Amino acid sequence: MSGTIGPVTPYITNGKNASDLIPPPTTINDTHKNIIIPAWCIVMGIIASITVLARLAYRKMTKNLGIDDFAIIPALILFIGWTALTGYICLNAGVGKPLWEITLHEYTIWYQGLLASLWLYPLMSASIRISILLFYRRIFAKRVHLRTERLIWVLIALQGAYVIVFMILPGFICAPLHYEWDPLQRLNYCSVKWYYMNQESLYSTSFGFDVILLLFPIFPLYRVKMSTKRRIGVLLIFLLGASSVIAAAYRLGVFVESTKKPALSDPFYLQYQVSRYIPAQFKTAGTDFWIPTQVEPTVALIGTSLPALVKAFGSVKLQLSHLSHSSLFSHPSLPRSSNDASLKPSKKNSKTELDATRDEICQIESQSSVLSNTIAAVKV
Repeated sequence: MSGTIGPVTPYITNGKNASDLIPPPTTINDTHKNIIIPAWCIVMGIIASITVLARLAYRKMTKNLGIDDFAIIPALILFIGWTALTGYICLNAGVGKPLWEITLHEYTIWYQGLLASLWLYPLMSASIRISILLFYRRIFAKRVHLRTERLIWVLIALQGAYVIVFMILPGFICAPLHYEWDPLQRLNYCSVKWYYMNQESLYSTSFGFDVILLLFPIFPLYRVKMSTKRRIGVLLIFLLGASSVIAAAYRLGVFVESTKKPALSDPFYLQYQVSRYIPAQFKTAGTDFWIPTQVEPTVALIGTSLPALVKAFGSVKLQLSHLSHSSLFSHPSLPRSSNDASLKPSKKNSKTELDATRDEICQIESQSSVLSNTIAAVKV
C-alpha cells in the first residue's frame, strides 16, 4: 500500500535535505513532561470503576442482579484496560512534550498505542452500549409494546456488526502491519489518509449509536403510566445514562477540526527531521484525543450506573429517616426491638402510669390546700 499523505501531515522541508535538519534526540528528556493529562485520565478511570462496583454491590446486596449488570462487567474490564493504555501512552510516549524533544523510541510507543486504541475502543464502547440496551429492556420490555423489545435486540445485533467491521478495518492501514509503529518507514508502507478515514468513520458511527441511546427512552416513558413529575425525574436519569453523547460529539468535533488544521509552519520546528514524518497535530494529542476518548466511556459508565445508585441513596435516606423517627419518639426506659411495636406502650404500663399521675395530682392538691391555710393564718 502506498504512503498516501493525508491533509493533516505536515511534511514541509523548505527545500532542505534531511541531512541538513536536526535529528531527533537519542536520550529521553522529561523536562517538559506533562503529567496532568495522564493524571486526569487515571482519576476518571478510578471514579468510574468505583461507581460501577458500587452499583454491582448494591444490586447483589438487594438480590436484584440483572443481565444488564452481568453485561457491564466485561465493559468495566475493557474500560480499565483502556485507562491503563491511556495512562501508559501519556506517561511513556512523550504526550504533551514539544515534538522535537521526543525520541524515536517514544514515537514508536505512541504509534503502538494508537493502533491498540483502534481495536480496544470498539470493543469497550460496544460493551457499554449493550449494557445500557439491556437495562432498557429490563425496564421497558414488559411495560410497552413487543416492538420495543425487538428494537432493543436489533440494536444489540448492530453493536456486534459495529465491532466486527471496526476490528477488521485497522488491518488495512499498513502492509505489512508492523510498519504502523515505525516512525521513519510508516509513510512508505501505510496510508495516512485511510487511517484518518477509519477514525472519522469509527467516531461518527459511535456518535450515532449514542444519539439513539439518548432518544430511545422518551417514547416508552411516554406510554408508561406514571405521574408527570416522576416521569420527568426518570427521564432525567436516563438522559444522564446516555449523556456520553455529549463527550462523543465533542471528541468527533475535535477530531474533524484537527484534520483541517494547517500544517505547522513554525520555523523552529521545521529545523528538525521530525517535521517530515510526525503530524503537527501530535502537539495537542493529549487534549484532542486521549482526554476526550477517556471522558466518553467515563461519563457513560457513571451515567448508566446512576439509576441503581439513586435507588440505593433513596433506601439509605429512608432508613436514616426511620432511625431518626424512632430515636425521637421511643421511651428511653423501653428496650428497642426490630419493629415499631416497642414504641407502643402496653395496657399494663399505661394503667400504671395513669395511677402514678393521679397520685401526683392528689399530692399537689393536698400541698396546695396546706399552703392556702397557712397564708390565711398569716393574714389573721
